[in-house]
Amino acid sequence: MNGIVGFLGWKFPAQTLFNGMVLGLGYSVIAAGLVLIYRCSGIINVAQAAVGAFGVNCFALLFRNFSLPYPLAMALGVAASVLIGVLIELLVIRRLFDASRVVLLIATVGVAQLIAFLILSALPDVESGRIPVALNGQWAKFQITDSFGLEVRQTSVLVLVVPVLIALGLFLTKTRFGLHIRGVADSADNARLVGVSPRRVSTVVWGLAAGFAAYTQIVIAPITTRTVQELGSVSTVGLLLRALVIGLAAKMRSIPAVVAGGVILGGVETLVSLNMNRTFGIFDLFLLIAVLGFVLFRGRDGGKGDVPFSIAVTRSSIPDHLRNIWWIRRMSALGVGALFVGLLAVPIFIHKPSDIFTWTNLVLMAAIALSLSLLTGWAGQLSLGQFAFVGVGGLTTMTLHLGHPVGVGIPLIGELFTFQARLPWFLALLAGTALGVVFALLIGLPALRVKGLFLAVATLAFAAMAGNWMFVLKGWNGGTNSISSQADKRPEVGSLDFRAERSYYLLCLGFLLLAVVVVSRLRHTGPGRNLIAVRDNERMTAAANVSPTKAKLSAFAVSGGLAAAAGGFLVFLLPGFDAGGSQSPFSPEASLRLIAVAIIGGIGSVGGAILGALWVFGLPALFGFSDAVKLLTANLGLLILLLYFPGGLIGIVYNVRDLFLRWFSRSRGLDTVAAADRPRVAAVPTRHPDRRMPAEGQLWLRTAGVSVTFGGIRAVNDVSIEVHKGEIVGLIGTNGAGKSTLMDAISGFVPCTGLIEVLGTEVTDMPGYRRHAVGLGRGFQDANLFPGLTVTETILVALEARERSLLLPSMFATPPSPGSERRKRSEAAEIVGFLGLWSFADAQVADLSTGIRRIVELACLLAVEAKVLLLDEPTGGVAQKETEAFAPLIKRVQRELDAAIVVIEHDMPLIMNISDRVYCLEAGAVIASGVPADVRSNPAVIASYLGTDDRAIVRSNQPSQT
Repeated sequence: MNGIVGFLGWKFPAQTLFNGMVLGLGYSVIAAGLVLIYRCSGIINVAQAAVGAFGVNCFALLFRNFSLPYPLAMALGVAASVLIGVLIELLVIRRLFDASRVVLLIATVGVAQLIAFLILSALPDVESGRIPVALNGQWAKFQITDSFGLEVRQTSVLVLVVPVLIALGLFLTKTRFGLHIRGVADSADNARLVGVSPRRVSTVVWGLAAGFAAYTQIVIAPITTRTVQELGSVSTVGLLLRALVIGLAAKMRSIPAVVAGGVILGGVETLVSLNMNRTFGIFDLFLLIAVLGFVLFRGRDGGKGDVPFSIAVTRSSIPDHLRNIWWIRRMSALGVGALFVGLLAVPIFIHKPSDIFTWTNLVLMAAIALSLSLLTGWAGQLSLGQFAFVGVGGLTTMTLHLGHPVGVGIPLIGELFTFQARLPWFLALLAGTALGVVFALLIGLPALRVKGLFLAVATLAFAAMAGNWMFVLKGWNGGTNSISSQADKRPEVGSLDFRAERSYYLLCLGFLLLAVVVVSRLRHTGPGRNLIAVRDNERMTAAANVSPTKAKLSAFAVSGGLAAAAGGFLVFLLPGFDAGGSQSPFSPEASLRLIAVAIIGGIGSVGGAILGALWVFGLPALFGFSDAVKLLTANLGLLILLLYFPGGLIGIVYNVRDLFLRWFSRSRGLDTVAAADRPRVAAVPTRHPDRRMPAEGQLWLRTAGVSVTFGGIRAVNDVSIEVHKGEIVGLIGTNGAGKSTLMDAISGFVPCTGLIEVLGTEVTDMPGYRRHAVGLGRGFQDANLFPGLTVTETILVALEARERSLLLPSMFATPPSPGSERRKRSEAAEIVGFLGLWSFADAQVADLSTGIRRIVELACLLAVEAKVLLLDEPTGGVAQKETEAFAPLIKRVQRELDAAIVVIEHDMPLIMNISDRVYCLEAGAVIASGVPADVRSNPAVIASYLGTDDRAIVRSNQPSQT
């Protein structure tokens, strides 16, 4: 082969590079469909490649079995995919249009699995033969030089794909409907104003994208697949990842950039395959690196994919008048206990080893689903690659327990050294769990910058890399990809022998029980509350002195460790398996199937993980593994629950529980004793945190020359303010004057220049949570708090500022966790009593009125014992009567904390009555400052903000004081 020796001895033959670039053109069209859907709907369509695969299989069926001409078979195959795409949009996407974009991404996961089921089970078998080439004949083959030419397959791609890309570009830029698509992509609301229907545009886009995927995959099928028999079994994840990498490189926007990215990616893929000696799956490592790079880069511009989300099931609190009944108070624990009693009885009624195997697998799937439920339901980090962590733990445990040689090296460089150790099963399991934690932390690092859609892409890329390359390496599988049954190597603990199916089932059930206890304990202590708090409101969490970084990484660590530990049990259950490849139990497809278990059961719920496993794996075990049962319990079941029961099976259980409690209350004639009748607490408890206080006469808050710039626009311009001990300082100005941005800069939530001092300590370079540890307290304009927590739990999150909850002691109920939890709950109850919140103590924050949320926000400020309070419109969204009650409440909180307060408020009577001094901002700069009387009579303030009408600064029923 003629090649040019380049960097590090790699060869760059022109023919190989050209073949890859031609293949990349095919990737480009599929990526263009992804980009179109994302631009129009903000959705990453995981089913894009699967929709195209359906069209390819329909084409092959018509061409081989029915002998239709190639053009007609292709047209019908493309039409079948277009129909599938339109049906997806009408039946799934449109019904979930107002849901979180991540919920829609999960819906497309279910669609992809449903299409794979249809391909394998619903379509007839295709007659054997090679994949047909679009252009056949010697006229389509060109030999340009001795070492360079065009085969028929490459010519087909150039002739059939390039015009489609050109036509797509012209369609988007030159046609009226193309302009509609671009308009909806820029702003759906503005498109509606000019008579364009975003939903109609969405339907057309989904149909077009599906047609592009099918058309392209038909054309490139002869390059990627040899025979029609391989079509049904080919994984679409690899093709999807390539399209996603191209889309990310183009920032999910530009079609020309998509074409360029596809050509480059295709060329790089063929060169890597050639120069890496066709190492199986090595290119997936390059894809992972590319995805991580693009995701981290995109995190800077806050794209549509960088969005918070919550799909966890929520439940209403038990009414206060029923909490004294012990069995009602413990209904959740009793329900989970009943599930375990049923699972414990399985060996009594089931005797066949194959059936015991099925139920053991079910138990382990529940544990793995629990790990995903924790990560996605509580921490809000969607993982599409959870089974990669299962593989890390399982293969590590097996390798170390069996004493296989382990090679340690660096990717792309080589093996550094080899060691061999034969560890007892329990120690090998601990080592596998620890390594799962390490990998989870590494993959969780992008979560510090982004979350939601693009982080999910990164986890999918990791799953593909692990399943297709890493697990095939010698250090993971003892030098062979095909691993026989390890049942005879199952653990022996003392006199207990777990090699039998029945005893191993009980061991795995014990592991699930331990996992449930640990995760339940985590949920009801500080680390679990912090996870939900970070998911719901990262800035508010930082204001409570909790590090969002540590919370996110702890979620990945616990989730990865739990999944890895389950893998340590799973490898000794399987009768035999391939460590890597699409048939591996740790493949990316297995990770996608796991999502169905978690969503069907009810993500974010401990009992939901068990219910999901019972539904997906238990029903087929009881009623047979027919296609109808498999369809209902997996892909179709996932879609039905997302559409009609988004809380999953556990959500249905909660609804039934609420109906029962209402009936029970009525039938027993129980009075709803008002918790508000409980006495108020005279003062809140304090811990007097070890906090450096300024010297007498020193400023408690000072900014000097603070400026904030967004995209070249100065939102805050050289602002200097001063706040003394015990002062209430008001910030006034029009909307957009820079008031909230200034508070964000002081809080550490936006980058700024200048100097910021809090209680005499310079905090300019500190992250937000550390600034609040110095003594800042922050109230936010939206008063959103933590919708997924109760009022008491919200205050408990703020109490982390007084006493940190440690992760491992919280998980295993070891000191100091139990005592710390009791102290914080006692203090939270006293704060609730101080502010008269007894009626709402166990209510979900999401169910509270704006006024009550404002009071809960003040309760959090009391909990963190802040000395400098930053309140952003504390009466925003509150009725006038309640607004008038806020002035004495703010004064009361100030006296209790002996604090200084900076308050933004548009209610002029309130701000002028409570403030000692006032600053007025316009266009990001201070235009006036001083005592309220001087500021409100300042001509610049009157012209900019107040106007000349007295009613701007007095109540309508009060006399003017001007």
